[in-house]
Amino acid sequence: MSSVYKTTNMTIRQYISTFFKGLAMGIVNVIPVSSGTVSLIIGVFERFINAIKSLNLKAFKLLFKGEFSEFAKKTDFKFLMTLIIGIMAGMILTAISLKAIFKKYEAYAYAFFIGLIVASVIYVFGMIGKKTPKMYFLMIIAVVISFFLSIKSNPYPNDNFLYLILCGIVGSLGMIVPGISGSHLMLVMGNYELIVTQGLTQIAKLSTFGQGMMILLPFILGAVISIISVAHLLSWLMKEYRNETLSVLTGFMIGSLPVVYPWKEVLPGMYDYHFHLPPMNNELIVAILMAIIGASLVLVLSFYSKKKEKLMNRRQQRLQKKKVVL
Repeated sequence: MSSVYKTTNMTIRQYISTFFKGLAMGIVNVIPVSSGTVSLIIGVFERFINAIKSLNLKAFKLLFKGEFSEFAKKTDFKFLMTLIIGIMAGMILTAISLKAIFKKYEAYAYAFFIGLIVASVIYVFGMIGKKTPKMYFLMIIAVVISFFLSIKSNPYPNDNFLYLILCGIVGSLGMIVPGISGSHLMLVMGNYELIVTQGLTQIAKLSTFGQGMMILLPFILGAVISIISVAHLLSWLMKEYRNETLSVLTGFMIGSLPVVYPWKEVLPGMYDYHFHLPPMNNELIVAILMAIIGASLVLVLSFYSKKKEKLMNRRQQRLQKKKVVL
C-alpha cells in the first residue's frame, strides 16, 4: 500500500480531500473521541501510519543530503504535511468554539459522540476476520482496562516542561490508536484545559501566541516522539496480528463510552463520575436524534471508505496484470 502512495503524485482534488480528512481528525482530537478511529473510518489510517513509519534514519539522510524529491517520495511527504495542516486547523478551530458549544448543548454534543463511537465499534468489529474465542477474550480485557481509565480523572493542571512532554507522548496516542481518546487521556492527566482551551486558543491570537507556544512546544515534542515510535509498533501489529489488534481496539472503544455519557457529574476521588438516568423529556428525544445523526455519519463515511478501497484494489489488480503481461 505504502509503495503505491509514495510513487503517486497528488492532484488538487486529493490535496483538498486530504486536508478535510485531517480537519476531521483535528476536530475529534480535541473532543473525547479517538481521531485514530476517525482516520480508520475515512480511510487514511494505514497510509498515515506508513508515512510516519517511513520517517527513519534513511529518510533523514536524504533530507540532509539535499535530496528533497527522494525524501518526499520515500516519506509520502505531500500527503503527510497536508493531513497535518488539516489536523492543526481542526484542533485550533474546535478549541475556539468548544467552550461555547458545551456550555449550551453539552448533553446533545455528548449524545452525538456516543453515536459516533457506537457506529465505529460496529465498523471496526466488522473488520475482524475470524472471530475466535481468543478475539472475544482480548476484547473483554480491553473493555475492562478502557472502562477504568475512562472513569478516572485528575483535575490538577501542571505546566512543568517535562510533564507537558509526557502529556504529548500519552495524548498523541489518540491520533494513531483507534479507540483511544487523546483528549480523555489529557483529562486523566489533568492538563486538558491547559493544553486545549488555553494553549490552542492562545496561539490563534497574535497577542498571546508566545504564551500558547510555551505550553504547546513541549507537548508537540512529546507527540512527535510518541507518534514516530508507536507508529512502527502499530504498523507491525496490524501486519502480523491484525485480528488481535482490531479486537483490542474494539474493546477500547466500548470501554471509553462512559467518558461521553451525557448525564453524569464529576465527584472528587479516583473513580469520580456519578451517573444519572436520562430525563424523560424533550432533551432525551433530541439527544437520541443527535446520537442517530452521529452514527449515520460514521456509517456513511465507512460506506464511502469501503467503496473507495474496492476501487483501489481493482486498480492495483489491473496494474499487476499489466506487469505480468509485460
